[in-house]
Amino acid sequence: MGMLLLSRLMPTRRPRRRRPHKSRRSGLIAKSAKRKRSHCQQDDDDSQGGKRMRNSVPTLPEDIWCHIHSLMPMRDAARVACVSRAFLSSWRCHPNLTFNERTLGLDEYVFETDFISKVDHILEKHSGIGVKTFNLQVPYELDVCDHVDHWLQFAITPRIEELNLMLYGTVQEYNFPCSLLSDGIANYIRFLDLGHCAFRPTVELGSWRSLKRLCLSFVHITGDELGCVLSNLFALEWLELIYCDKIASLKIPCTLQQLSYLKVSECSRMRVIESKAPKVSNFYFTGYKVVNTPMLTTKFLYLKYLSISLSGLTVSPSYDYFSLVSFLDASPFLETFFLAISKEQMKRESKFRDSSHMRQIQEHRHEHLKSVTIIGFCSAKSLVELTCHILENAVSLECLTLNTTLGFASRSEHSPGTCFPMGKAVLMGVPKALSAIQTYIVGKVPSTVRLNVMEPCNLCNGIGH
Repeated sequence: MGMLLLSRLMPTRRPRRRRPHKSRRSGLIAKSAKRKRSHCQQDDDDSQGGKRMRNSVPTLPEDIWCHIHSLMPMRDAARVACVSRAFLSSWRCHPNLTFNERTLGLDEYVFETDFISKVDHILEKHSGIGVKTFNLQVPYELDVCDHVDHWLQFAITPRIEELNLMLYGTVQEYNFPCSLLSDGIANYIRFLDLGHCAFRPTVELGSWRSLKRLCLSFVHITGDELGCVLSNLFALEWLELIYCDKIASLKIPCTLQQLSYLKVSECSRMRVIESKAPKVSNFYFTGYKVVNTPMLTTKFLYLKYLSISLSGLTVSPSYDYFSLVSFLDASPFLETFFLAISKEQMKRESKFRDSSHMRQIQEHRHEHLKSVTIIGFCSAKSLVELTCHILENAVSLECLTLNTTLGFASRSEHSPGTCFPMGKAVLMGVPKALSAIQTYIVGKVPSTVRLNVMEPCNLCNGIGH
């Protein structure tokens, strides 16, 4: 439907390859498009119909109609522009431009020329004035890097507030042109999301006084280059780094007084995270190649939710889960702690036969910790020690959940709430985990704490698939 109604703003698509069983549907779509275009043209030519339309719409100043139009998503804005000359005029300065397969009406058999020609044609119809949001998501296996510079030059103006650039499957690496953000333009950007490109900022860019959210995924940027940006992000509230493999050290300066959300995920070379931002309240970490967790000197005084996911084949088999106590000590106001352990770790669990040498840390009170969840709980001694430490020192604890499965899927090919299937090697360790819970943990649970122990179901065993 969106493809049909965007037809007036886009050039006619050239024929493309389709599967035979889709040909009939394509013919129906073409006929439907012809009928709709004829209907629109008939309305334009029918003065009485136009008069009725004008009489049914309240008389408002042009700037109000432009504002109403600006609140619509791009596809809806294109629809009304097809049937209203007033909205067609305001379309030329529509502030929100989003280009992806869906908004352009492209299917899975997209060609580079199709994507490029449609984006070019829409931008040609736009005045280039007033763009506040520019969202470009290039489909897989398209090489459009030569055109991206031109599109960004068009969109990045002193009024730009949100820039989202995702070049998923481009053949060559794209270098984001930081020069476009000079001359004070960076001061206006509030949200910046970059993916699958190189980002090489320098100190010459100066202050980014309005930037509140920075998300980098699969971006080539070094720790020093990132430091150049962070030192000037005085309004930053949200920082995400996902698969940024060039960063070995993340140092967050104290000037980030508003930073409350920090996520570091699968940055393979990351060795040090040092934060001096005082108000971080949500911290998510997913990583691997971890040998041990050092004692933290950083204090997360505002941290209330902590999520740690240890994943991948490269996690050390001798990883000391008990060392995670340093995170709890560094977060005196922590309320929720979530720990996820990979199936590889569950396979390589370290076992013990008695509790005679169970480690304890005296006088480490976690006074505000209320909820603890451990996904992938196994019989590793250091994990049992961590659990016992929490029970003995979290005086406000209300709920402890020990899940001996891999948890639930919320994305990808699994439907929400579906259990992750567990391999045979992982399932063999479940009885040992349950035995460790019964032997060393149940007796330490206070009457005020609700203990939830989750065991594999048929879906986890693969029976229900």
